[in-house]
Amino acid sequence: MTIRVVSLHSREAGDARVGGSAEERLALLARLSEMSWRLTGRAMPTYTRASMPVVLRALSSQSDADQRE
Repeated sequence: MTIRVVSLHSREAGDARVGGSAEERLALLARLSEMSWRLTGRAMPTYTRASMPVVLRALSSQSDADQRE
């Protein structure tokens, strides 16, 4: 898979399509996700998707303070 670096203000930056097969795109997503997580300085989560900590709230029940978290 070829990767190009382009200016954010260029026409090419507006093209969100990524080449390659589905497997290559999924591998790219996994690699970028791992790199992004490492930039946070936190350990990678070890929980499973089934036990992922999620809080479901109605948008109308959120205060301004909740939205800034």
